[in-house]
Amino acid sequence: MSFEIQVSPLFDFEKIRLIDAHSGCAVEITTRGALMNSWQVKHQNKTLNLIAGNEFENGWSHFEQNGFKGAKLSPFACRIENGQYEHEGKHFSIEKCYINKDAIHGIVYDALYTIQSTQADEQGAYVVLRHAYVGTDKGYPFNFTLLVKWHLHKNNQISVETILTNCTTQEIPMMDGWHPYFSLDSLMNDCSLSFKNKGKVIFDDKLLPTGQILADATFDRPTKIESMALDNCFLLDPAHQECILENEQVKLVVHAGLNYPYLQLYIPPNRKSIAIENLSGAPNSFNNKMGLLLMKPHENLVFKTSYQFFVKS
Repeated sequence: MSFEIQVSPLFDFEKIRLIDAHSGCAVEITTRGALMNSWQVKHQNKTLNLIAGNEFENGWSHFEQNGFKGAKLSPFACRIENGQYEHEGKHFSIEKCYINKDAIHGIVYDALYTIQSTQADEQGAYVVLRHAYVGTDKGYPFNFTLLVKWHLHKNNQISVETILTNCTTQEIPMMDGWHPYFSLDSLMNDCSLSFKNKGKVIFDDKLLPTGQILADATFDRPTKIESMALDNCFLLDPAHQECILENEQVKLVVHAGLNYPYLQLYIPPNRKSIAIENLSGAPNSFNNKMGLLLMKPHENLVFKTSYQFFVKS
């Protein structure tokens, strides 16, 4: 069989390896956070890891300090100003993680998932993970479930599908996204970036949207990143949902898929990686309503994105 799956314990959670034995491509998924922590591909007789992931030798303890690498962002992504919002005439205040007085990166980024199913055959390998959020944060007392399906396909392609289900009898606010950091085994200064967009979301000095979206053609064509600082959000062109990161030898294509119209980009200070984040809404969407989704009772919402690695000829 071309594809296989390995599951092994890792502290209080598990890691799942989806492996393409033919090409040598291997993806590591963790049942804590449902995140992709490693993506190994073969290139020029060596192994590249396309994900700047987490060091879990000491468990989960440094995940937040190390940048929430790979995090699943639900029921909100990025920031909520002062951690507060209004919904159906009621005031809510998020209890979980804060940075500079703003709630950040959702509530389930460290959630424990159970393995619902796995399958490996000649075409690919996948794992389906499930978590039930039961309103444990007083700032988001709305029950919902998450099903996350990570699928390794042929030709160094990975897809991830999320199904969220409102388990309440009322309408609830929702936003979803991912927070992976990608690396091409070189500084971002030596890479180029390209994608089509309908405008850049303008931020204030707290990295919160002002409400303005201005035209920005910087990345309409492959643009060398060089010393450029990036911590920005863009509204993708729905006719062109691919974001391409490349250097002289290889390229990575991130395809927004379904229900991820916003693209957040961030380069950390060491410039060895870039966060390319597919989001359903803009930062602070619970307040500014930019992309905010209102889920009806027992409604399902589906989100999809995919990643593919290519070697240039």
